[in-house]
Amino acid sequence: MAATSTETYAVGIAGASGYAGQELARLLAGHPHLRTATLQARSDGFEPLDVDRLAAADVVFLTLPHGASRPFGEALVAAGTPVVDLGSDFRVDGWTYGLPELHRAAVAGATAVANPGCYATAATLALAPLAERDLIDGPAVVDGKSGVTGAGRAPSEKTHLPELHGGVTPYSVTGHRHIAEIEQSLGRLAGTPVAVTFTPHLLPTSRGLLVTAYVRLRTPLGQDALDDLYRARYGDEPFIALGGHPAPQRLAGSNVCAVAAWSDERTGTAIVCAALDNLVKGAAGQAVQNANLMLGLPETAGLPQTGLWP
Repeated sequence: MAATSTETYAVGIAGASGYAGQELARLLAGHPHLRTATLQARSDGFEPLDVDRLAAADVVFLTLPHGASRPFGEALVAAGTPVVDLGSDFRVDGWTYGLPELHRAAVAGATAVANPGCYATAATLALAPLAERDLIDGPAVVDGKSGVTGAGRAPSEKTHLPELHGGVTPYSVTGHRHIAEIEQSLGRLAGTPVAVTFTPHLLPTSRGLLVTAYVRLRTPLGQDALDDLYRARYGDEPFIALGGHPAPQRLAGSNVCAVAAWSDERTGTAIVCAALDNLVKGAAGQAVQNANLMLGLPETAGLPQTGLWP
């Protein structure tokens, strides 16, 4: 049932000291229907982690380190409290996969949602229209680049500014955790397994993510046909911007994923770029989008559709 214009819901955040937790707090401060009731973390200045207090909320966001969400998530499900987990614990063969553009009805009927990873969000949205038509022939090659907030708030040598400045650094080559997510999503859409070769890179920036995907097509598509395919799939989506040259710096602070596809007819290849803010559409914003659907609220409530530029 849809909420009335004045109805509000109490929100709990576990892991509020991290970048995603702080981004959630920022978005909720301007949300017309959601109010923060408890901000919990292991850090000083926050309430201690308390699953009973979380369970008293109307909806809970878990923004804990990867691997730490499971006991909290399972306890909240047992208590009947709607929960969105921003970690990786429940994404593969687990809870309802919270990519609203592809699974809107399932999310709206769910009480436990696994928020997709940032790279998985961009790569899946980039390739979903092709996967749904089973047009991907052979492995999809995906190149990803992201600002260092995607690595979390804990300091490390690899995210230290002097180590990153002026360069681009590959990491987790062939072994990134988002590969399983992307393959799961594309395989379900295609009805047959889709292999993905994915290489992420760290950029010397705080926010922003860009993926470029290269796929050979089973059936050749010219540029007009490719444009029609993406318009038909995403033309009415409030958080998808089509065309142009996706640029993450123009999307900072927004819940929008920009997608553009090109047909290389000479090689029979489609090249698709997708850009987003890794902390918003890649994390906290998408979590709010999912919670809106779960609670029967307007999907766009409290979510910016324009970025900060310049």
